[in-house]
Amino acid sequence: MIEISMIYWIGAAIFAISSILFGYLETKKQTIKQVFRSHMFVSFITTVSYVAMALMLATLIAENGELIFWSRWLFYMASCSILTLDIAHFFKIPNMKKIEIAILTALTMFCGFLASIIVNVDRWWFFALSSVAYIAMLLMLFKQSKEGETKNNSIMWYVGITWSIFPIVWILAPTGFGIIATFDESIAYLILDLITKIAFGLYITNQKKA
Repeated sequence: MIEISMIYWIGAAIFAISSILFGYLETKKQTIKQVFRSHMFVSFITTVSYVAMALMLATLIAENGELIFWSRWLFYMASCSILTLDIAHFFKIPNMKKIEIAILTALTMFCGFLASIIVNVDRWWFFALSSVAYIAMLLMLFKQSKEGETKNNSIMWYVGITWSIFPIVWILAPTGFGIIATFDESIAYLILDLITKIAFGLYITNQKKA
């Protein structure tokens, strides 16, 4: 239990530092202030999420006896919606489409939350609904990226590949079939968060400057 908590404290520290870093860069780089600001908020929200999980504030027991940290999906509703709005802004997508994309992102995470707090077979209904919303969101972004510059495609492939690993971890973790333990799940999600939030924030910044 202490080891799992330590993973989340490490994650909280990393994202707290990245919040400060993106906030500092926002004050220095006038041409891409909005990008740095949005990723500052994403990092801060993720910091709060990791502190909550480190303190074991929102957990339940899976069918195999492992812990499920279901609160992460509620925080993903906010952080991932900001990320998709940032991508939509980068692609110069019309405002109405941006709203639709953000709603689909939030629905993906909310259904993921419902699937995570249900420990019986009914969870798979909400996992399926989450998958439908996620695929619809990706298709909308891919369609818009093809109408823009070539670098849009590289961003979409980055998002499409890295974000799609999350549901795979969910399936393998105690939330799904319980093939991997909570400890391994926690490490996997931390690595994915680093790739899809901090690394992606720096990546999209470089794309915008190019």
